[in-house]
Amino acid sequence: MTIDHRPTAPTGTAVPHPAAPADPTATGPDGRLRLVPDGAGALTGVDVRAGCAAAAAALRSHRVTAGDRVALVAENSTGSVLALLALMHTGVSLVLLDPRQDAGGRARALARAGVRTVVCDPAVTVPAGLTRIDLPTLLPRRCDPAPSFELDLAAWRGRDDALIVFSSGTTGEPTGVVRSGESVYANIARTQRRMGYVADDVFLPLLPFSHQYGLSLVLLWWCSGGRLVLVPHTRADRALDAIGRHGVTVVDAAPSTYHSLLNLLGSRGRPHLGGVRMWCVGGAPLGAALTDRFAELVGRPLLDGYGSSEAGNIALSSPADPRLCGLPLPGIEVQVVDPAGRPVDDGETGRIVVDTPDLMTGVLGTDGTVLPARTRLLHTGDIGYRTPQGHVAVLGRDGAVHRHGHTLYPEALARRAEAAGAPVQVLTVDDERRGTSLVFVVADPARRDARFWRQELRPLLSEHEQPNKVAVVGAFPLNRTGKVDVPALRALLDEGGDSVAGPAALPPGPESSLVPLPDRLPALDAVTRHLVGHRDEILEILTEVSNHRTADAEIDTAIGTLRGAVGEVSARRPAVVDRIAVFMPSNIPLYAYVLYLLVPALYGREITFRPSSHLRDQLERLHTRLAPVHGLPITLSDTTQREFVAGPVAEADVAVFTGTYANAERIRDRLRPEQLFVYFGQGVNPLVVGPDADVDLAVRDAVEIRLLNSGQDCFGPDVMFVHDSVAGRFHELLAKRIDELRFGAYTDPDADYGAMYYEQAFGFALEHLHANAAHIVHGGEAHVASRRLQPTVLSRPITTRKPRCEELFAPIFNVQTYARLDDLHSVLASPFFEERAMGAMVYGDLPATVELLARRHEVCRNTTLLHTDDGNAPMGGRGMVANYVAHRGRRSAEPLLVSKAVADHLGTVDAGRARVTG
Repeated sequence: MTIDHRPTAPTGTAVPHPAAPADPTATGPDGRLRLVPDGAGALTGVDVRAGCAAAAAALRSHRVTAGDRVALVAENSTGSVLALLALMHTGVSLVLLDPRQDAGGRARALARAGVRTVVCDPAVTVPAGLTRIDLPTLLPRRCDPAPSFELDLAAWRGRDDALIVFSSGTTGEPTGVVRSGESVYANIARTQRRMGYVADDVFLPLLPFSHQYGLSLVLLWWCSGGRLVLVPHTRADRALDAIGRHGVTVVDAAPSTYHSLLNLLGSRGRPHLGGVRMWCVGGAPLGAALTDRFAELVGRPLLDGYGSSEAGNIALSSPADPRLCGLPLPGIEVQVVDPAGRPVDDGETGRIVVDTPDLMTGVLGTDGTVLPARTRLLHTGDIGYRTPQGHVAVLGRDGAVHRHGHTLYPEALARRAEAAGAPVQVLTVDDERRGTSLVFVVADPARRDARFWRQELRPLLSEHEQPNKVAVVGAFPLNRTGKVDVPALRALLDEGGDSVAGPAALPPGPESSLVPLPDRLPALDAVTRHLVGHRDEILEILTEVSNHRTADAEIDTAIGTLRGAVGEVSARRPAVVDRIAVFMPSNIPLYAYVLYLLVPALYGREITFRPSSHLRDQLERLHTRLAPVHGLPITLSDTTQREFVAGPVAEADVAVFTGTYANAERIRDRLRPEQLFVYFGQGVNPLVVGPDADVDLAVRDAVEIRLLNSGQDCFGPDVMFVHDSVAGRFHELLAKRIDELRFGAYTDPDADYGAMYYEQAFGFALEHLHANAAHIVHGGEAHVASRRLQPTVLSRPITTRKPRCEELFAPIFNVQTYARLDDLHSVLASPFFEERAMGAMVYGDLPATVELLARRHEVCRNTTLLHTDDGNAPMGGRGMVANYVAHRGRRSAEPLLVSKAVADHLGTVDAGRARVTG
């Protein structure tokens, strides 16, 4: 949604920019509230005034008066913004709490703050004995105009305890920080002058308003007179859409959100982003890799900043001076000192101390009284350095340790280690005998093993800084503000060692109330815990059909998808369907079990599945193991395909099929028009290498994705197009990398590839190599008895005449060289490729190629489909042979996710009710 309270002007009359920050104690001028992206009602500035008036009247009816301690516990929404302003107008001591905080922690915080009244979302739990005001009752659906109402924040501004926020509590129980209204306003004024916000700005804050950073943006919007665009701050996809739709000029988000935005930009191409003049980031340390990648893709810098709950904003970079976290705001001084409190030289890492007039009034005591701050100095607990010009760099929290006679800062080590190409966290482990150990945890969606990352990290660190241990996770668990949740990360490592991947499970919150069948959530959690706790037993089953590395990664992907199920289903809200029938694929048995059975069980009452004949034994054993754990109505059908179609499929509301296009069409012809058919098929998944590509990266990624499960995976590219100018280097590095690969049994964790499991695929591969023997440039040896096929490279010039390529589930690299982009584009735009448009990978700067592919493909730039795969997001392209959804006589080729397909074609449910509304 968009809130706009800019001054209106006659046509042709410019609205003047304010020379100084507006006074937030005054009523914001009327204006327009644009339509929300979801199609909710449109509001104007008059409606904003009316909403605040209605909320203020409701607060009075609940006997809320100036000086009361009132907590606001709500997700970002129109209602929460209007409630915030109304509470300030009332002059309360405002307590902001995270709506996703656990109930026990919330109860302790409310008691400590002496809160009497809680304004909250309906899903929030409130302790007995407190007055509860649900937001929907505070703000009626329609508010009568209130022309005489003046929003006046003067009483709130005059309070010494105007605002109470709680620190994140990552190192213990959260601290209640008390700030005066005057200090908040003064800090907002300093910020507005530094950043140059004007009445024409359109703000898009992708941050929770229950914390310092997000709250400051709401107040900056109100002071500047611009527009405020609200989308769920965790939905990067909707944020990208909103930027173009609403003319966003200022984006603020945590680094984790920008990682998600860049991943979407890499797969979608570049939407219209030119109107954004400031991309601001804060809330967590900003790594150099993210900064560089963002500047490369977007063409503008990320503007970093530094602030805290205790002091508000401290230092901010701006378009005029985008270096590091910028200079301290006017009137604020930043010092960097050693452990003894002595100032250190410019460029030297130390502890950050801030002298600010905007410092908190104090902190909450155990009895709710305010323990006053005795000085303007704030010892932040952060480390960083200053440049000779005074710019501030913040590296993270101060966790100094002593090792081998050296004082080390783990956060500083982590920032340097990120030059290896991935986010890094450094955890310390104290040992009485060995002293402090350093565990470097790398967030790598590709799950390259610890040995790979140890080699990458080694040249970046001094000898006394080298890790004792390297662990790899798929992604860091994050807290509500987008910071790495260190306790949760430690728990992940304790549960799964180096093998664990994926984000932590979503904390309890409003999302669970949007799941159509929420009573089944504990079942998915039970399976997650079982996979973590019985990893070796699951690996025994999976390594019968996949090599160890693939199986290990499959478990991680399955766990990550289970942990993302609540977010996926609550966002899509698919209607409850009675029956789902699933044809399981011939690979990835565990991932498919999670993707097509467990997650759909959150909206499908009964699910019946038929295993592929290739994996029947393994899938039966997985089901036998997991069924008692989850106890869900998921049934294995031991029937022929004909019987399965005539029985469970004919009775189903939704049929899911993975296989060939011809088989999919035969099954679709047997369905009734009202049945939903979701088809996951086959794609070419071309990998394109341009003349300016990082050839070493392209080769590493090509080997990784082509040899996934020894080449027996549908993600593998069926063809690799390499520009003539780098083809020699590409072939040289490819041959070298192949020769370094280790062959071994599927159970061998150190083996890079193994024998081929699928007999038919092995036969097809031999036939293909025999027919194309003249093009073999490396490898080609096969051992028929053991089905061992040496990774083999075929090379030939591109052909634009009837371009085709075979889909091979084998360790075969089909390389075609090209000299002209026109020839490449002619092939990529051919009917054969467009019908099979699923995914594509492009290395180097080839904007025209990316644009061409993005019309129908999911495009990855300088990375592979493996790195962008997300089991909780739509996947695929717009080729009919690749994937489609069919309903009521119409087929639509589009990226697929079962929950999305059900929501799009069979309807959605209201929160907490299994009722079709679409």
